[in-house]
Amino acid sequence: MLIQKTFHLHLMPEAARARLQNLAGYRHELVHVETAACTPEGSAHFVFRLPWGFRADVELVRLPSEHPAQTLFRSRRGNIEVLGVLEYFQIRPSLTEIVLTLDYTIGPVCARWIDQMAHGLDRFLNRELECLERAFAQPPRAADSDPG
Repeated sequence: MLIQKTFHLHLMPEAARARLQNLAGYRHELVHVETAACTPEGSAHFVFRLPWGFRADVELVRLPSEHPAQTLFRSRRGNIEVLGVLEYFQIRPSLTEIVLTLDYTIGPVCARWIDQMAHGLDRFLNRELECLERAFAQPPRAADSDPG
């Protein structure tokens, strides 16, 4: 499945990229995610449960990119395969448009069939992205700079 979401941050592109890459700065906004943590290797680990009972577990790693306005990532392990890109476009000074594109596949075949009928992962991801979009519309909280 493919998801594309566009949102805006009132920051320069470099600051917007830094804010998005600081998981500690927004993990509290992912209210339906059981685990959202950075591993010692620098990857991000997420665990969440879909409404129909499937427990998703995925570890994402950043990939090298030749383009400074892109952050590429993919899943390294887990029961969901993910490929994604974050693209940063300066609209005007202190306003950056961010386009997130995700391509994902649930690994277990039975779970994939159920999800295709229920659209559970698609709805879940869109709901969480809407929470993040609302959070990013607000100025960063003081605790957001804490790397823990």
